[in-house]
Amino acid sequence: MSEKMVRTQVYLPQSIYAKLKKRADDEKLTMATQIREALAQYVVETESRRPKGIPDDDPLWDLIGIGNSGLTDASVNHDKYIYVRDWDPEEADS
Repeated sequence: MSEKMVRTQVYLPQSIYAKLKKRADDEKLTMATQIREALAQYVVETESRRPKGIPDDDPLWDLIGIGNSGLTDASVNHDKYIYVRDWDPEEADS
């Protein structure tokens, strides 16, 4: 028994389309088959990277990014941010 299909529309870059079309002609595959196979592989790979045992609705996920200061150079210039009280970021850029 096959799984019920849902029709969708996707815009592809011309370079990707051309490669899929050539592969379809060379290997006697349909474009749809190639796209379904690629997406199925993508879903499996991305699901396997997610930590197991933590449900999607776990509040633990809310902790991600909680310590984001917005500073893009904090790992390099942490001393400026930690030890200098009156440091003005505008002065440092000049």
